[in-house]
Amino acid sequence: MKYDRIESKILEFKERLSDYSRLIETITAFSNTQGGTIIIGIRDSDREIIGLSREEISTYHEEIPQAVADAISPQTSVDMFEQAIGGEVCLTIRVFPGPQKPYFIKRHGYPGGIYLRFGSHNRKADTYAVEEFSRQRTGLRYEQTVCPQISYSDLSQDLLDWIFTSCSESLFVGSGYGVTDVSGRTIPNAAGILLFYPAHQEIIAESGISIARFSSRDRQDLIRTDMITGGIKVMLESAYAYLSDILGSRYELSGMVRKPVEFEIPLEAIREVLVNAAAHRAYDYEAPVRISIFPDRIEFLNPGTFYAPINQENLKEGLSRYRNPLIADALRKTGYMEKQGIGISLIISSCLEAGLREPEFVELENHVKVILYREQREAYQHEPYDAASTYEQRIRYHFTSRDSFTSSEAAQYLGRSQATAKNALQRLQKEGTVKKFGKGPATRYQVID
Repeated sequence: MKYDRIESKILEFKERLSDYSRLIETITAFSNTQGGTIIIGIRDSDREIIGLSREEISTYHEEIPQAVADAISPQTSVDMFEQAIGGEVCLTIRVFPGPQKPYFIKRHGYPGGIYLRFGSHNRKADTYAVEEFSRQRTGLRYEQTVCPQISYSDLSQDLLDWIFTSCSESLFVGSGYGVTDVSGRTIPNAAGILLFYPAHQEIIAESGISIARFSSRDRQDLIRTDMITGGIKVMLESAYAYLSDILGSRYELSGMVRKPVEFEIPLEAIREVLVNAAAHRAYDYEAPVRISIFPDRIEFLNPGTFYAPINQENLKEGLSRYRNPLIADALRKTGYMEKQGIGISLIISSCLEAGLREPEFVELENHVKVILYREQREAYQHEPYDAASTYEQRIRYHFTSRDSFTSSEAAQYLGRSQATAKNALQRLQKEGTVKKFGKGPATRYQVID
């Protein structure tokens, strides 16, 4: 019997444990991320419920808590209990997000032993993640970081008027967008820069929106690129206008101007994706929001992973927590942001009601990708699959509409390691249903109709 859930950011399966090294990695990664559950007694390759013997359960109860205490610093704890699943007895280990992050594996040291959870696998923390942990320990969010390069007088009055009816330096500071230094000078923080300073990229690198347009379904045929800056208000309005013009499916003349009146993708979905990007992106990660326009879809690549407690499994449940609450508050006050917690549901429901394929929300390392499809569902005919389908079936189903894709993209879609995805792709190549081309990092795959 197969378990009805797949491995994810908060769930991992183990058939048996020959040693505890991989288990320790996962517990460390869960502690540093959003917590999670490990079930021993389920085979991870196909989710078959195997179960454990009474002797195995007794051994694990005795050894795992001590192994965790010996291997991980600061000390963390796990909750272990037996669970009947599919007629078999398994051992469930529940790991909670720790209050003393970052946790690291002692034998690897700090920071080499810091692991994070990405999708269904663990990875060593990169420099950015380690620096982010250091900032979190201060209790200061990045948007609160003071930017002494400029003063209140350098800010745009037009952008200040967008938020405030009549702004003064004391109101600006009282609203959380800056501080007053010992000399009496009012200095904006990162949120104040992004909202009210048009040249924000001079202070906060790569804080704009990049738009690239392609004539093919992959990235081979680039038509043009544009970079949008000027403050969050200007960026949102400019990106929205750009996409609205591209997505027009029916136009009417208004005087001498031809204006779109019907759109391939509902504009409310476009609006929500853009506003969510402004409120949730990690501005300290030096990369812009990247919008890629393809004939069949639009991809939004937003710096920063899902912000706890949001993850791939509870994404549709209406949970809401902002990485940048000062920016989110400004967007709410101006009516750019709707009621909290409805954004994802609105994006999905509006696209489905328009007859489009369901949007995808994919967590990558240090980014979240949102895909809005321009295709009608009836034009997207593939082999149906369910949760019990093989990796090969799921790859064929998902990537048939793409000109090409990488093994990394396949791994992210499956929620598995890249090695697992490559093995599935090799089997599809032998069947003759997938073609491989290119070498090394340039290797890509294509589903053959």
